[in-house]
Amino acid sequence: MIIYIEKQAKNYKQTEIILDKFKNANIIWINNYKNLFDKELPVWSNKNSFIVAKLNSPAITNAPDWYWHNDKTSYFFKTSLNCVFDCSYCFLKWAFKNDIPIYFVNYDDIKKQILDKINCVNSLPLEETEWGLISWNDYELNLKTDLKYKDKIWFYSSDYSDILWMNNISGFMWEFVEFFEQFNDSMMEIRSKSANIKPILDLLFIPKNTEFAFSLNPQELIDKYEHWTSSLNERIKSINILLDKGYNVWLRFLPLLPVKNYKEIYGKFVKEIKEKIDMRKVSSTFVSWLLYTKSDYNNILKKYPKLDILYRLREEDWIFIREKREMRDYFYNLFRDLDKECFICLDKK
Repeated sequence: MIIYIEKQAKNYKQTEIILDKFKNANIIWINNYKNLFDKELPVWSNKNSFIVAKLNSPAITNAPDWYWHNDKTSYFFKTSLNCVFDCSYCFLKWAFKNDIPIYFVNYDDIKKQILDKINCVNSLPLEETEWGLISWNDYELNLKTDLKYKDKIWFYSSDYSDILWMNNISGFMWEFVEFFEQFNDSMMEIRSKSANIKPILDLLFIPKNTEFAFSLNPQELIDKYEHWTSSLNERIKSINILLDKGYNVWLRFLPLLPVKNYKEIYGKFVKEIKEKIDMRKVSSTFVSWLLYTKSDYNNILKKYPKLDILYRLREEDWIFIREKREMRDYFYNLFRDLDKECFICLDKK
């Protein structure tokens, strides 16, 4: 195992925890993670190495319109980059020069950015709130502890990496799930294709402000397009354990793939979900198609010209390359039959 560590990340608590877990690793000190991350590297060179770094750029970006929940108060945030899984269609395959994982360790800085965003969205006069004081390490932050939010603010943590699977190294769960518990109406989603729920159960409490979302697809499509991810049965088993214990669990049916016999495959899939999961216990469901911006589509097509599902997409509007309307309508009706409140992502249907 090789661990590349930025010199500026040396003295962080999380760095010490990582080093303690990998006592026999070969440590290479670097000046800037981008000197390695921005290089073309063969895939085989990345499987036994990762980078530990400090995130100096913004950790938070706005979620797009019609993504989910309230468009004006929904955000992505990152604590790591790149995914250990190998999904054929994933945007990460062309987003970065290589697939070596990066773990950012300056968690307090990222928490402060989240807190600043919450306080910015919920800016009320001082006399209308009660102020508490929360401290991390060397600084103190004014925190509005009794503010009744008009709308929930959503933070999505898993769009740059599979947070749940990577928790053994990152320690994300213990740092951020409890952090979000202090807010009245700010929520975090952790989405995963992993069945490893041990980090969730190890919390020893059921969070009220964190939703655990599992991305699901039919097993034959997992086998073909979602390499190294947990099987459908493993994910369903983990979902049922969490549901039985009272955790907030979401089902994310995405991306729905434009395979030739999609009606037969997904019809059987929905039937299996109905049989194996008590949908009355599920907090929410969400579907999304395989879709790309025009530039992203051209990028992945150049990199993976033999990926069959790419050729079953078309330009349906001026923003996205996606499945044709007929296919999307089929999926829309199929999953609304499973859950009448199922949310359709990035589509006004």
